[in-house]
Amino acid sequence: MSKNADMDNYFFELENMDQILKQIYEVRVEDGKPVLPKQKFPKAVYDRIKMFGGEEAAAAGWTIFGSLKLILGECNREDYEMNAIGDKSKFKPSKDFGDWMDKHYRFGPVLIMLALIYGNYELEDD
Repeated sequence: MSKNADMDNYFFELENMDQILKQIYEVRVEDGKPVLPKQKFPKAVYDRIKMFGGEEAAAAGWTIFGSLKLILGECNREDYEMNAIGDKSKFKPSKDFGDWMDKHYRFGPVLIMLALIYGNYELEDD
């Protein structure tokens, strides 16, 4: 990635910091019960979380951290093959996923981890 692209991604996060932090820290109380923040993702990220997170991953023996590594594309193929879940052809993250991670390089993994822990995520509006 070029230095200009790094700076563009840095400024993207700065410009969207309020929205990003609300998805992490905005816990509210409604009717005496906590309401956890909802994470919103573009389709490429949402689909990877659906594919490599959740009940199927847990049933196959994946921990939350292991699922996060799968989603981020940081898991080696041998480990994945032992407990394969989801569509094997989508093991490697797409370009759209990579572009989103470039723009959210500091908080992207945090947002994905919260989606895995809370399960309170949705597809963002276009």
